[in-house]
Amino acid sequence: MRSFLRKLRGALSIAVTWGGVWAAIFAAIAFVIGIVDPDSIDAGEGPVRIAGIGAMFGFISGAVFAALFTATEGRKTLRDLSLGRAALWGAVATAAFPLLTPVANSMLIIFCPVGAALGAGFVAVAKRGELTGAPEQPKLR
Repeated sequence: MRSFLRKLRGALSIAVTWGGVWAAIFAAIAFVIGIVDPDSIDAGEGPVRIAGIGAMFGFISGAVFAALFTATEGRKTLRDLSLGRAALWGAVATAAFPLLTPVANSMLIIFCPVGAALGAGFVAVAKRGELTGAPEQPKLR
């Protein structure tokens, strides 16, 4: 049971982090479009609203990434995964949402490379943390 809860916490952490990153990406895109071509944005579709959509998209993509990682990589930790495999799972996880919803499939050209970068970035950060050797945490009694 403890192992399951640990995996669930890890998957939730990945999903929330991906949601935050995608929210920032969507908000930045909406902000730039608002400056460059403000007529293409309807009333009520400001960067905050678009960021909410990005957060939902990222959360779902992150959860799919975590599920793919858990299902395909067995007992490996995130640090044990190669950058190429992580990029592959990130691209596949990001492609799942547009392919299973009415979102235009042409968005895959933009979404998949970003998802691949996120997947590889997660592994790179995990490997970097292992190299620096985090100090021992005090045990709570």
